[in-house]
Amino acid sequence: MAIEATSKGGGSKSTIKIFANIFISFIGAGVLGLPYAFKEAGILEGISVMTLVGLLSVKAMLLIVDCKYRLIEKQEGPSHSHSSYKKKMVAESTEEIVQLLEMEDGEVSVDEPSIPKAPRKDLTYGDVGFYALGNIGRGLIDFSIVITQTGFCCAYLIFISENLSSYMPGTRTYHWLLVMLPILWCLTLLRHLSTLAITSLFAQVSNLMAFAVVFWFDFEHFNAVKMHPKTISIQGLPFFFAIAIYCYEGAGMILSLESSLHEQVRHQFKTFFVRTMVLVTSLYITFGACGYLSFGAYTNSIITLNLPKAEGMDFSIVVKTCLCLALFLTYPVMMFPVVKLLENKLFRENQNHVWQGNMLRLGMVILTGVIVLVVPNFTNLMALVGAGCCTLLAFILPAIFHLTLFKGSLTKWQLAIDVTLILLGILGAIVGTIDAVKRMTGHTVTTASHHEPISTTTSLTLHNITNYVVTTAKLIIHRPT
Repeated sequence: MAIEATSKGGGSKSTIKIFANIFISFIGAGVLGLPYAFKEAGILEGISVMTLVGLLSVKAMLLIVDCKYRLIEKQEGPSHSHSSYKKKMVAESTEEIVQLLEMEDGEVSVDEPSIPKAPRKDLTYGDVGFYALGNIGRGLIDFSIVITQTGFCCAYLIFISENLSSYMPGTRTYHWLLVMLPILWCLTLLRHLSTLAITSLFAQVSNLMAFAVVFWFDFEHFNAVKMHPKTISIQGLPFFFAIAIYCYEGAGMILSLESSLHEQVRHQFKTFFVRTMVLVTSLYITFGACGYLSFGAYTNSIITLNLPKAEGMDFSIVVKTCLCLALFLTYPVMMFPVVKLLENKLFRENQNHVWQGNMLRLGMVILTGVIVLVVPNFTNLMALVGAGCCTLLAFILPAIFHLTLFKGSLTKWQLAIDVTLILLGILGAIVGTIDAVKRMTGHTVTTASHHEPISTTTSLTLHNITNYVVTTAKLIIHRPT
């Protein structure tokens, strides 16, 4: 999950570079929790939900792009709409456009530096929110970004702690936090994101290498697991939905990705994006299903914990080490937009706020450590963040902004899509958050115990559903205290 950034220069024309930029933006550590999500929901149920979430997420993100060009069209006229943009490229740079708008509108107030003067080609998600709903829209976006990015940082700490503890059984999470947090605070003191670019690249390479290694172990372990049919796992669907939203959350960077294309090919962004996301969705499904089918009921919340341990140094140790180091170095990248947003809100009047900013960074780093101690489970935290905030960023707000900015010009089909995204987002947020809280408090029975076979077929008959409910009730009644 990348952060919002404005692309400088002309942008990329290379198909490979465009594809790679979109692809790596959606491949993160959250994918390593997908096999456990498939364990909780079942194979067919998981594939269905992942496909549905993928379709709706892509549609919602493209709505944000439509909103951007709607704002440009309103400000500059129909000749600058998204459809016209395909035929006629804008020759002026962003700075020239802003200057022209300022000359046309007269003097522009500088009392509110966080509010853009007029719609421009490098609009951010927060800008779209502001023009749709005013300060409330921008506030909702900023709040959601702070929560989600902080959640990502917490997930990284859990991942690192659990993987390192698997090789040092005597250590606990708080031991690793005492070692990591002071160093991470020092890294967050860096004021320029470009300083951390190389660490982000290293993280992406490590992620791809880890996925390849896990796939290799998955297929190597296939013959050791017995396959049997299982009744539908309704109980695991809210959990899977929240995990899927967590993986797909990319609304905050969609406009940055679109702006990274050269103006001559920018009109093809939707085609590039949809094709790349088809591949990303296929990878999500394949990785999650293969991981679950390989380790069955013993699938851990982080799939790398299932990799076999050999004596001495082996390839799995190398992969885990690279992943831990990569996520450790990615932590300050994810924390960067959080502290920037908070600094703009808290220290707007004070231009010289270095020490206050340092204390703010220290407080945020300590907060992530406290959250990890309270919610030490990787997938439970993913589900809580996914249901609590990612649904707002990915489903609800894009649809509301689209309804507001295109008011009076929507077709019945477009209106139906917007309403569906809002209702599904609200329902998913409520049900997913409740389910995540129950799992954290231990009030939810996992749907795949160590004695339960792997789901390869799903029966939707009333008889099978009744048997599932009865079996679950028996587990609750006879569960040891």
